[in-house]
Amino acid sequence: MKKVILSSGEEVVIRPLERTDAPALLKYFSAFSELTRKRFGPHPFDEATVNAICNNLDLDPCIRFTVFAGDKCVAYCLLNPGILEHDADRLRSYGIDTDQYRYATYAPSVDENYHGTGLANIMFTMLEHEAKKSGATHIILWGGVQHGNPRARRFYEKNGFIKVGSFDLNGGDDDMVKALGKDL
Repeated sequence: MKKVILSSGEEVVIRPLERTDAPALLKYFSAFSELTRKRFGPHPFDEATVNAICNNLDLDPCIRFTVFAGDKCVAYCLLNPGILEHDADRLRSYGIDTDQYRYATYAPSVDENYHGTGLANIMFTMLEHEAKKSGATHIILWGGVQHGNPRARRFYEKNGFIKVGSFDLNGGDDDMVKALGKDL
């Protein structure tokens, strides 16, 4: 658990997802705009999925962080050890040897009211540390970043991600990878 003060002056708590977070996480997902639902999609946002995630945290290799402002969940991100097979297939199609590196797959989401507060940077720094701790040499974005999401693209580029290829899932997407101390 880590308490941080955002640029707005608000204190938030960043911590691993807990079993008892299911109601708050479901409420967080329920407040997603239609645009956010299109951009963040590592899993469904329904009650059954949220309960399954929260009830099986001990069995899940995925690292899931939440951010709470008081009792309200305002961010959620995942760091999955390894690379998803469909992502690996695309990377191989770009000529990248996916067996050469140890990947972690990253999927962040932040409440739209918390964009521009520095929260995403703080969360990414923590997840990057977790990825290194787990032995990952590279981080890939879960499902890439959509062409129509310039804010996210700037964030990833600022944090050292590079575009390695493009595909068309949501009207145009780019795979972006960050090397953790080694070149791609």
